[in-house]
Amino acid sequence: MKAIRTKICAYAVVLLASLGLATTPSLAGSGDFSGIYAAIHASVNGAGIDGTHTDSNDEVTGGMVGAFIPAGGAEIGVNIPIGDVFFMGIGVTQISGQADIAKGDDFKDNNDFSMTVSNLRTWYIQPSVSLWDNSAFFVKIGNADGQFDVYDQTGSEACDPTDQCELSGKTYGIGTTTIANNGLFIKTEAGVTSYDSIQVEGLRNSGGANNPAGADADDWDTAVIEGNPMLAYGSVTIGFKF
Repeated sequence: MKAIRTKICAYAVVLLASLGLATTPSLAGSGDFSGIYAAIHASVNGAGIDGTHTDSNDEVTGGMVGAFIPAGGAEIGVNIPIGDVFFMGIGVTQISGQADIAKGDDFKDNNDFSMTVSNLRTWYIQPSVSLWDNSAFFVKIGNADGQFDVYDQTGSEACDPTDQCELSGKTYGIGTTTIANNGLFIKTEAGVTSYDSIQVEGLRNSGGANNPAGADADDWDTAVIEGNPMLAYGSVTIGFKF
């Protein structure tokens, strides 16, 4: 993740340096992009969690789970020109719906579980430089949030207010935008979102001994799942600049 951030920062330096170099009238195009915009996007996402499972006997198992998730969403924002070729985008993207990122199926149905993510959203700033009158290169830095849920073999949600199930993290991306004279634009982008650690405790029958007869559920549902979610993505956005 550090290497990715370093590369994004390097691209940002190049972007800002180009502001000082690309000041000829033939490259002046920030005004073509300025204004409010709305768009829809399709993305291909690789979601994964590198973490551990500690069962009710305090036995720890490490591993990584993940899934390939195609998704769609919407985006709104505004581009603010800053000089002839440089402009700043500020906006928000939203991916609605829910997707499974992991699932376990035990033949005795004692340890079945599923993990899902939903309502992924990113608030971002997008420093951009116009390469020609109708094309621009950008880097993106944003705050991301969403919902992470775990369900046990009964279909009950394992997350409760004491768990760390809300997703929160940082998004870093790079891409290009091409705009037509009528305001239509297409944007291609690639990036990664690194979320803060999540933790879920009390996953019923999640390893270890089964519930002893007459035992209080609070005494034996002590399994803990914790890890660091990450999302790599590539997206294509089509929209209109008003």
